[in-house]
Amino acid sequence: MNQSHTFSISRKAFAHRLAGALAFSLCIPEGNNLVYLLGDGDESSNLVALTHWVENELSLMHSEARQDPLPELLKRLERLLVTTQEAFA
Repeated sequence: MNQSHTFSISRKAFAHRLAGALAFSLCIPEGNNLVYLLGDGDESSNLVALTHWVENELSLMHSEARQDPLPELLKRLERLLVTTQEAFA
C-alpha cells in the first residue's frame, strides 16, 4: 500500500499558526493595543489582529515567498512596528 497522504490545513489556520510564531518571535504581548495597527480595528486581541494582518500579507506575496513565508512576514512586521514606533516617538 503506497498511498501518499497530503496534509493540508485551512488558510485561516495556517495564518493563525504563523501569527503565533510571529507574536512569539517579536514578544508581542497579549492584549489589544495593536488591533488598530494590524487589523480592521474590531478584532478582540493582538493575536486575532495579527492573524488578519498575516492573511492580508500572504495574499500580497509572490508564490515563491509563500512556500516559506515566515522570514518575509517577520521582516515586514518588524518594519511596520519600527516605522510606527518612530512615528510616535
